[in-house]
Amino acid sequence: MKHFALAALAAGFSLPALSQTPPAPAPDDVPLAVMTEWAQAAISACKANTYNVTAAYMTPDYALKLVLRGDGAAARTVDIARRKAYTVLKTGKTSGEFGASVTPPAGTPAPAPIAGALPGQVPGENVDTNLVTYAGGLPVKIGDKVVGAVSISGAPGGDKDEACATAGLAKVAGKLTAKK
Repeated sequence: MKHFALAALAAGFSLPALSQTPPAPAPDDVPLAVMTEWAQAAISACKANTYNVTAAYMTPDYALKLVLRGDGAAARTVDIARRKAYTVLKTGKTSGEFGASVTPPAGTPAPAPIAGALPGQVPGENVDTNLVTYAGGLPVKIGDKVVGAVSISGAPGGDKDEACATAGLAKVAGKLTAKK
């Protein structure tokens, strides 16, 4: 047993951690199979328009449950998709609605970009760099309860990303129901 304990500690584990059972899924946790179907439908909708995109699904605790990077999608689309889903959960708005809420009115000069700012970052200093102003992130609801967020990144415009995300949600709408 002493050698096992040393091996477990060397591997970065403690004995109590090895005996713990994982927490039960939240009652409104959307099954991975449903969200995989959403992602594949959303990516297919974009691909039909020649857009190579990444699809992401995030749970309400800001954990990515699914990232599916379509063939030909740029590497940067993975992080932008994550940030779009995060923005939905953090603000309670679609990522496009959030972007519109922080965009200066027409005719107002935009603030100077901050050196090293991420693509789509909210203007200003001391902001949450995970927030993004691009459209393409939508809430996932069961009834009126938000149970996660989905997003698409990579189409030539957030409106197109959002259309693909919406098409995917339409495909799985009947499967987004409360567990009994």
